[in-house]
Amino acid sequence: MPDFSSLPTKAKERLARISNAVSGVLPTETKTWRIQTQVLVEGGNEPDIINDVRKWAAKDSVFLYTFTLTSIVPDLSLLTTAFASAKAAEKGNRAYARLNPPSKCMYVGSSEKIHQRIKEHFGYGAKGTYSLQLAYWAQPFNLEIEVECAKYPAATTSEVLQSLEDTLWAELLPMFGRQGAR
Repeated sequence: MPDFSSLPTKAKERLARISNAVSGVLPTETKTWRIQTQVLVEGGNEPDIINDVRKWAAKDSVFLYTFTLTSIVPDLSLLTTAFASAKAAEKGNRAYARLNPPSKCMYVGSSEKIHQRIKEHFGYGAKGTYSLQLAYWAQPFNLEIEVECAKYPAATTSEVLQSLEDTLWAELLPMFGRQGAR
């Protein structure tokens, strides 16, 4: 049976520990790529950017990343409608991320295998992994998307990485995905 009366003290201690652990944790490197959604073809070949990310991503690293719209989109609700339609129809038998209110930031995430995760978001990875699945709904919009990745040492604990991701999520309020550990 949990001791709810001691929970505030335990939470305070846990948060202080995390606060100390994240202090001074900086990426060793950041890199940005841009892609036009018109090159993301359902069932087509994966774009070259995935191989570029694979080459950049060192082993023994963990990553935070964002997907941000750099195109001017007068009505973001058109994007959310297209995404919601693809998700509702289970287009491509794919797992689609959660839909949130419209935002220029599309997604915030973390990964140990960043090239694989980006591949999934583009719509070329595992069908059952929740992601953007851009090739299945975004191509007609010819959007330009900036993918920015921050590389951290592999010794960065999952608790620290998750705290950094959650903070970035709360700051950017992405249009897709969810905050918190999976």
